[in-house]
Amino acid sequence: MGAIINLALPFFGLILLGYIAARMLDIEEKGLAWLNALVVYLCVPALIFQTVANAPFEKLANWQFILATTLSTYLVYLTAFAVAVYVLGQEISRGAIQGAAASYGNVGYIGLPLCVTAFGPEATVPAALIFCFDSILQFTATPLIVAFGVRQQNQDVTMRQVGRQIVRTIFTHPFIVATLAGILASALSLDLPGAIDNLLEMLVGGAAPAALFALGVTLALRRFTAIGREFPVLVILKTIVHPVLVFILVGAIASVDVIWLHVALLMAALPTAANVFVLATQFRSYVEGASSTILVTTIVAAGTIPALLYLMESNLLP
Repeated sequence: MGAIINLALPFFGLILLGYIAARMLDIEEKGLAWLNALVVYLCVPALIFQTVANAPFEKLANWQFILATTLSTYLVYLTAFAVAVYVLGQEISRGAIQGAAASYGNVGYIGLPLCVTAFGPEATVPAALIFCFDSILQFTATPLIVAFGVRQQNQDVTMRQVGRQIVRTIFTHPFIVATLAGILASALSLDLPGAIDNLLEMLVGGAAPAALFALGVTLALRRFTAIGREFPVLVILKTIVHPVLVFILVGAIASVDVIWLHVALLMAALPTAANVFVLATQFRSYVEGASSTILVTTIVAAGTIPALLYLMESNLLP
């Protein structure tokens, strides 16, 4: 158990340090922009590219694994959306954001570095595939559903505009670009010059500390506000239902090594991604609820992630 604590504590400790620093230091929020730029455009993309590029190309086309993990995420998304719209009678746009909050984990900031640290370099390929396809799903489904709701309200938004925005969001996202570039490099067996490889190593080393500290600062700057009846549903779906569903579907559909199964389970158990707040702000819907969901699921995950790692380490999972 001590080894598990030593593994997980630094990750959530960095988030806590960022949270404390933001509370104690009188620094404007715009000061966070350059740190986020380092994380989003350089450090994490370097981690993704380097590890995917070094992976055997045939491992990148495991469509059964991709189907099982993406289907799990989509089912959780639809469940949260249905509860919001058809049970609680909320607007379609709010339901779309709640779907993202319940299904889109922090697979970039926490998931990739944590999986590589916990399981070694072999974990990078499944983690990168989950990130890539989950992100494509979220950046496609949420804008489409929100646009449908907006059109129902007779606002001046065309589906062509939405389509252009979706394509631009997906194919310019640094993490997805890095994944695609890594796949191409793997297919070509590309051998990078030593200087570039050393530069990537430096960026990779800063990925986890910078990303997790930035996440802690972001959480500290968001308000925890009054919550609605949907809130406990979102937390349960994200922290319990999603990982259980992934474990069942990956085990039933995909023939993969145990490391791939454990990576999928760990990625599904992650707290709600900070990008959900970005989506909520972009579409001006469920902004405060998204912020609260990110904060609470992160706190819950600080307990559930170490417990999950302990079960894996002790071979207590079937």
